Amino acid sequence: MQSKRRNKKNKAASRRGGKAVLFFKRATMVLLAVVVTAAAVLGLKMFAEQLRVEDIIISGNSRLEREDVLDSLKVRRGESLLNLHFSELRGRLKANSWIKKVDLRKQYPDTLEIRIEEAEPKALLSINDQLYLVDGDGNRLESIKGETTPFLPVIKNIDPVLRKEMSEALKLVAAMSGKGAFADRESIEIGLESYGLTVRMDGEFIKVGYDDYEEKFARWIELEPEIRKRGLPVQYVDLRFKDSVIVKPVEEEKEAKKEKGKA
Repeated sequence: MQSKRRNKKNKAASRRGGKAVLFFKRATMVLLAVVVTAAAVLGLKMFAEQLRVEDIIISGNSRLEREDVLDSLKVRRGESLLNLHFSELRGRLKANSWIKKVDLRKQYPDTLEIRIEEAEPKALLSINDQLYLVDGDGNRLESIKGETTPFLPVIKNIDPVLRKEMSEALKLVAAMSGKGAFADRESIEIGLESYGLTVRMDGEFIKVGYDDYEEKFARWIELEPEIRKRGLPVQYVDLRFKDSVIVKPVEEEKEAKKEKGKA
């Protein structure tokens, strides 16, 4: 009987001992995991301390100065390279209206590379006697201060809020820019009337309407030399109708008054 009791006590003690050993093993593993994690975090922190921005390489800029790009970027030397997020940096850079596209690259251990694509001015926008450079999407790039001689086609008094009209005006600019015959023109001004777009080109008034701009001006380029050769005073040219060019001569009575006024 006593032998049975001793066996039970020995088994109970053995179980308690096994549990204690298991507890210490688990505690040791947890402690080891904590130590390893702490060491990894410390090591990563020390590693990150070494990866700091020392050089910023910028390429693709021609109109923007390096300092303009850095001012938009808002990254300074000494910042952690690991903590720089490209989405945030792109947002900062593209807030500059001159920056159209951005490519970013981290070159470890200490360099941030930035390649930008600048917006290209396509026209001048004249609103309320103020001139703005605009790109092919109608975005205002910057205002032109002081008196200046227009070096691009001028879109006059078409509010960019009118997206369709502004888009059509820019299509017309693109069509005319592709025609070498207009390269030597001193003044090209695009306006808007109830019937569509108009162009004033070195004193000539042309009713354009909408659509098929390249085709319309190809017809006009073909006919214009003959009109100039004849010396025919023209009140306006109408390109709105398919396969035709309507030339409205200045009325003789008005021309006579004009000549009399000169005398």
